[in-house]
Amino acid sequence: MTVIKIIALIILCVSCVTIYHNTNSFEPKKRIIYIIIGMVIMYGLTCILCALNSNGIKTNNTDAINATLSVIKMIFTPINALILLAPLGNIFGKAYEKIITTYSAGRRIAVLLIIFVIIIIFETNYIGSFITNLLG
Repeated sequence: MTVIKIIALIILCVSCVTIYHNTNSFEPKKRIIYIIIGMVIMYGLTCILCALNSNGIKTNNTDAINATLSVIKMIFTPINALILLAPLGNIFGKAYEKIITTYSAGRRIAVLLIIFVIIIIFETNYIGSFITNLLG
């Protein structure tokens, strides 16, 4: 379990550094606020995915379910942030610096969100099968 937590911490650090780098158009205080708010939103999304997938599982060991969901949240929160927040910060920065138009930024954001929704659908299936195979 400790190895998984270390790996999750490494993924979190890589995610934060990548997001910080991709938001280089903004001052450091705004970058840090963006990372914190984004991580909180990604954690909430991951909690919702875990809640949806763990609803029908019947087991006597609730500690096993809680440990499994905790690991899933530790792994998928920074991965989701890396997938969505890093490119989104880059798009915001380019729009802020007037490198791209707001229309172009809007189109890129729409495409990014569509891709992210598709990833979330696959991720939901993966999390569900992972929990079922591990605890079911």
